[in-house]
Amino acid sequence: MTNKIWLMEGLSSQRDLILGIRAFAHSKQTDVTVIASHRNDRHEILSEADIALIEPQEDDDRLAFILSTVQKLGIKAIHTGRHAAWFEANRAAITACGVTLTTGSLHPAMFELADDKVEFAHAMEKAGLPVVPSLRVDSVDALRSLISRSPFSSKSLCVKPVKGIYGMGFWRFDESVSSMAHFTNPDSRKVNARFYLSALEQAGDFEPLVLMPWLPGPEYSVDMLVEDGAVLAAVGRRKEGSLQYLENHGDAFNLAKSCARIMKADGLVNVQTRHNASGKPLLLEINMRPSGGIGYTRYSGVNLPGLFAFRQLGLMSQQDVLDETERAFTPAIVRPVTDAVSYEPVLANLFSEESNHE
Repeated sequence: MTNKIWLMEGLSSQRDLILGIRAFAHSKQTDVTVIASHRNDRHEILSEADIALIEPQEDDDRLAFILSTVQKLGIKAIHTGRHAAWFEANRAAITACGVTLTTGSLHPAMFELADDKVEFAHAMEKAGLPVVPSLRVDSVDALRSLISRSPFSSKSLCVKPVKGIYGMGFWRFDESVSSMAHFTNPDSRKVNARFYLSALEQAGDFEPLVLMPWLPGPEYSVDMLVEDGAVLAAVGRRKEGSLQYLENHGDAFNLAKSCARIMKADGLVNVQTRHNASGKPLLLEINMRPSGGIGYTRYSGVNLPGLFAFRQLGLMSQQDVLDETERAFTPAIVRPVTDAVSYEPVLANLFSEESNHE
């Protein structure tokens, strides 16, 4: 079998990618072998693949592991959800063995730009896209001064780390909440500025923050399949309360696609926007990797992981993907729920030299 795609260590979406690819291959009655690997004991992810691999712990061992695995298993395409800069630095050596490699972009500088939320905002504004006003803050005193005299038209402010994922470290300042609000109801993401500043002072080391005006929303998260800036498929998720509305049109949807084009994204990526008080969408950030919610988009009928795999394996052309996306999309509403999956203590699909998976 030659249709073999390898999903290397990723974030929370790696399991959904595997499930999406296998479902799409089944619907197309096409044999595709999905290989998945991780450094840690993530059996709930690896057990869903046809073949599971354990990655080396050290970066210095990664290249030899990749080249050896490609040769042994006859892999045709590799997708990585982490260590993108390392993979781009070693792209020539990896692709020389006959595989395609997808990291999120073919241009390493774009990873650094996407990772710095302030520099990203400035770059997108320079490119003519509407962005959330963003100020870099490098000290507690600077933050205290900015909070006391809001630099934005909105007096409602919020902060988050300049670098980070999953919304970790995001807080909205609200003087009406009690000193215990961020302990008793952390999911509200609200904190009294006085206590936030006090905690920062006591923390010692100061990690750069980005200060922004709070926007009323709604927030959009647009998942896309992109090839060096060319958007082939996209599904937008409009988030309102506990519901997400799957869409494929509108200003936020188009803004996200423009961002992906300018950033020369490549692969499965995600762009987030939020509406201001006037109802205009503004760019928040781009993730040069699949989002944690990419699995939700399959309820629209568009299987982004499957389309990605078939493109990388040469089973679909760009036009095929465009046509499939237009034909398959149907508006839908989804509600994320807490779930549990089986965790196999021993991986029955773990590759070994004695295994015969041909």
